Amino acid sequence: MTLPNIERSGKTAHVRYRGGVQGQPPEDICWDEPTTIRMGVGEVIRGIDEALYDMEIGEVRTVVLPPEKAYGEHDPAGVQRFLRRDFPNGDDIYEGFVGSWVNPVSQRRIPAICTKATKDFIQVDFNHPFAGKTLEYEIELLGISARRSSSATARECTCDTFRLSSGSSDALWQRRTAPRRQTVH
Repeated sequence: MTLPNIERSGKTAHVRYRGGVQGQPPEDICWDEPTTIRMGVGEVIRGIDEALYDMEIGEVRTVVLPPEKAYGEHDPAGVQRFLRRDFPNGDDIYEGFVGSWVNPVSQRRIPAICTKATKDFIQVDFNHPFAGKTLEYEIELLGISARRSSSATARECTCDTFRLSSGSSDALWQRRTAPRRQTVH
């Protein structure tokens, strides 16, 4: 697909957005406080990036994104099993516990959800919670600038670390050893 306004690549879009799984209340909201997105570099899902190339400044647009333009299909290989003892305070992790993992290669934060917890093991789903789902977003393009805003947050750089959060508590978990991974089918 050839994108219109290709000269926007690498530039910063100033946007407001809200959305999530189609037919459900928005979960991903950045409407009151606009944010910046560097276009064409993979900072956002493909469907949002494509919409920004096609939008006029000041335009508000609703986009419906199938999984292939969002977080992809749910990948069973993204569900991994670990020994509880491989995590400090591993006994505190329970089914439904939500947090994130920092990919040591891309340095991107990836949501992680404990989908099963037994006495000795925890099963973690590294797929994005929106994987396999059609999304709907309302986007407003406020402007485009040549460089990244200084207010934008730097990418967090943590290697081999879990940041798991539950309710109001937030804890940093590092694996004591490299756990043996078993794909759960």
